[in-house]
Amino acid sequence: MQGSGSQTIVVTGASSGIGREIAIQLAAPQRVIWLIGRDPHRLDEVASQVRAKGAIAEIAKIDLADLDAADHFLNATFPSGKQVDTVYLAAAVTLFGEVQDMLPEDWDKIYRTDLLSPVQWGRHFYANMVEQKAGKIIFVSSLAGYAGYPTATAYATMKAGLLGLYRSLCHEGKSHGISIFLASPGYVDTDIYKSAMFRKTTYEKTMNSIKGLGFRILSAEETARAILHAVNCDKREFALPAYASVMKWVATRMPLVIDIVHAKMVKNFRQSP
Repeated sequence: MQGSGSQTIVVTGASSGIGREIAIQLAAPQRVIWLIGRDPHRLDEVASQVRAKGAIAEIAKIDLADLDAADHFLNATFPSGKQVDTVYLAAAVTLFGEVQDMLPEDWDKIYRTDLLSPVQWGRHFYANMVEQKAGKIIFVSSLAGYAGYPTATAYATMKAGLLGLYRSLCHEGKSHGISIFLASPGYVDTDIYKSAMFRKTTYEKTMNSIKGLGFRILSAEETARAILHAVNCDKREFALPAYASVMKWVATRMPLVIDIVHAKMVKNFRQSP
């Protein structure tokens, strides 16, 4: 049972990667943490770690691309007046391949998971937080939302949508006491690569190409720690690590620098295995 001094936190994408680490690192007594994800076995494992740290863990197995199922869950579990203090929207899927080789259903899956779902969940909790006059919503995006990402174009497109959502909603939320955040990591070592869709490429080739760019690849643990630190410091819009922060700044001011990186990405992709 939730006590009067407790906090309720919702984390999507909690079965793996950044979402998993955010949930575990947030776990503490007097906190109720809702773990949202697709893999029930992994959610159970995360829940065990959350409970071991004194928090209450609640599990919901949901495919966030199923907007109707998500809508039913949100309305039934978090109706108007139900207090939720903080929401981390960290779920995402991706695809590696050129646009000419993508299928319409590829775009639809990424659109639903990476953009429509954060909009749906963000809108639902935002409406409740307006009533509470308090709350935090953190959209976990990507450097790709600023810089683009050839050969992962659909993913970059949806993350750019989150940037527009953040930069609009953050101003609407101020007068209601709601804080909106946008976290944009660079490369992070998570299962998003293994679970990705591939069109005329492979997981192995994709990872070799990424490593060949020479950028630092963060662990999910350190990424989550950095995101939580930034949110705790009330830093509303940020990229990480340092190279991502620089590229975020460069993307709109010195696009030719980004062009060099993108040309190398396309060249590496098109090279024979």
